[in-house]
Formats: sequence, structure tokens, C-alpha cells
Amino acid sequence: MKEKFFTRIRVFSFAVPACMDGMIGLAQTALPLVAIRLGADPWFLGMLGWTAQTVRLPCTIGSGLLSDKIGRTRVIIPACILGILACAGLAIARTKPQLLLFYIIMSAAVGLFYPALQAFIGDHSPQGELRKNLSWFNAGWTIGGAVCALAAGALLERWSGLPFALASLLAFITIFLVLAWSRTKLTSHALPSEEVQIAAAVAGQSSLLIIARMGHFLGFFGFAMSRLQFPKLATELHMSEKTIALLVGTMLVGQALGILAGNISPWWRGKLWPQLLAQGMLVASGVAVFLVSSPLLFGIAFLVQGTGLGIAYTGALYYGLQARTNMGRNTGLHEALVASGNIAGSFTGGLTAQFIGLRAPYITYAGLCLLAVVVSIVLWTANSRLHRAHQ
Repeated sequence: MKEKFFTRIRVFSFAVPACMDGMIGLAQTALPLVAIRLGADPWFLGMLGWTAQTVRLPCTIGSGLLSDKIGRTRVIIPACILGILACAGLAIARTKPQLLLFYIIMSAAVGLFYPALQAFIGDHSPQGELRKNLSWFNAGWTIGGAVCALAAGALLERWSGLPFALASLLAFITIFLVLAWSRTKLTSHALPSEEVQIAAAVAGQSSLLIIARMGHFLGFFGFAMSRLQFPKLATELHMSEKTIALLVGTMLVGQALGILAGNISPWWRGKLWPQLLAQGMLVASGVAVFLVSSPLLFGIAFLVQGTGLGIAYTGALYYGLQARTNMGRNTGLHEALVASGNIAGSFTGGLTAQFIGLRAPYITYAGLCLLAVVVSIVLWTANSRLHRAHQ
């Protein structure tokens, strides 16, 4: 009976984010391609990202705090309804302003949804199950998003509204999954021995959460920049829409690999080098996209970029939730970093591509990630010295 209960929670932890990120993967991959059909330039493509994510940012912070007060599902369900309406609007949009408006609404829905859901998983994770349930959650959103993003180009060839219509359907399915999950009895939040040990280790290394969050922020900075700006570069290189969508989807495949690698064992917890590895992968991907022109090499670069994002994301989410206190606030901050990374990446990518060149965003990104590596090492060293001085 106990094992059946745990299995039920893991299935929901996987299925709910798989559907919701499937919605995101379809909409976000198809959106810039539809906008380019309507004559969008690099600046407008960047504006699609940073304006929508600017609206998403306060929603992420408010969602976590609000869900602490009124309940998780009272935030999650309205967010799903908003996502359904936004994707339905994108399916019938015929002008660039319409695309922008409905994408802003969809981004607000996503901002409201994920902090409340992540805290919901914490609420429903029995002793010893938090890491496992977060693993299923991470696998769900990455696999769902990757599969749907890879399919978006083929769907777009059939009808420009088809990816968005299916995205709306996935958000609709999510409502029923969440309602079924909400009937599962809540459990205590006592920390098991493994989580106590990890919490104690990280408490002595307070810089590690900050470092993981830097990589987490930069990962989504690069994802937003590439997702919105690469289609323009690829179009100039005479690639088909289907190929472009597959290459952008490769980033989500990399995310899945990075997250799955982070969840197979605790090899990365309490250590600096995995986070430096993640940041180094982001540097390498930016340099590669700046230099290469082959679809195969672009695909490898985006796979590396996504993997680095996945490792950093896993660390940032786990370290933020492991203490089991203020979960709504912590998940709100976690998702706020996603939104702010998207804002900064969209704005910087649009600005540099419009006024410098279509490859300029990627070398700029590589430089920022290299700076993060240096800052991380300095921060870790300073914190370690301070910790030793107090022993």
C-alpha cells in the first residue's frame, strides 16, 4: 500500500509538468517561426521574449507567496485556465501585436503555475521522497518540453495554429491531473537522514546555492536568447523551419540529459565542480554557435548548452527546497530567476543581433558565462576561508 502511494505521487510528479512544459515547448518553438513569417526582425523577436517575461517575473514571486496563504491548487488551476486561453489566442493570431499579447498572457500563466506546483510537490513528498519526486518532476518537464518542441516544426508545416491548439489541449489535461493529485493526503515534512546530511553540508557552504542560481539564471538567459534569435540566423543560412525547430528542440533534449544526470545519484551535492562544469558548458556552447555554420555542429552546441542548464537547474531547485521551510517563497525565487534570465537573454540577444550582427549574441553570452565561472571560484574560496576561520 505504501509503495502504491509513492508510485502515485511519482506518476503525478512526472505527468503534470510533462503536460505543462509540453504546452510551453510547442508554443515557444513555433512562436518565433510564425513571427518571422509575419516579417519580424531580430528586435521584435527579442521583444517577444523580454516583454512577456517581464510580466512573468512578478507572477512567479506572487505565486509562491500566494500559494502559501490560499493553497496551491487555488493558484495552479487558474494558471492552467489562463494558459488554455492564451494558446487558443496564439492559434488564431494573425498579426505581430496579437502574437505578443497572447504570448504575454501565456507567460503570466507559466509564472503563476510553476512556483505553486513545486511547493505542491514539497507538500506531498513523504520523508525521504523529496529528491525522488523532484527527479520525476524534472524528468517530466524536460521530456515533455523536448518531445513537443521537436514536433513543433512538423506540426507548423500542416497549419500555423496547430502547435498552439495542441498546447491549449495539454494545459486542459493538466487541470484534471492536478485535481486528481490534490485528493492525495498531505504528509509530514520531517527530514530523512540523507537530507539532513546534505543540508548540514550545504549550510557550511552557503555560497553553493548562490553559485547554482547563477548557472540557473545564465542557463535560461542563453535558452531564451537562442530560442528567439537562432531562427533568424538559421533562416539566413537557408535552413528549413523543420530543421530550425529540431535544432532549438535539441536544447531541451540537453536539459533532459543534464537533469537526469543530476538525479541518478547525489554525486553533485555539496560540491563546487559540478556547477563549474555546468557554467563551462554554457561558455563552450556560446563560442561554438558563434563560430560554426553546420546544422550538426549547431545541434551539438545546443545539446551541450541544454545539459549545462539542466545541471545548474537541478542544483538550484534542490538546494532551495531541501530545508522544507518557506517553500512557496523559495520556489517563487527559483522561477523568478527563470523569468529574469529570459528577460535579460531576450533583450540582450535582440539588441546585439539587431545592431551588431546575428552571431553577436552568442559570443556576448560566452563572455558572461566565463565571468560567472570566475565569480563562482572567488565566492567559493572566500566562503571556505570564512568557514574555516569560524571553526
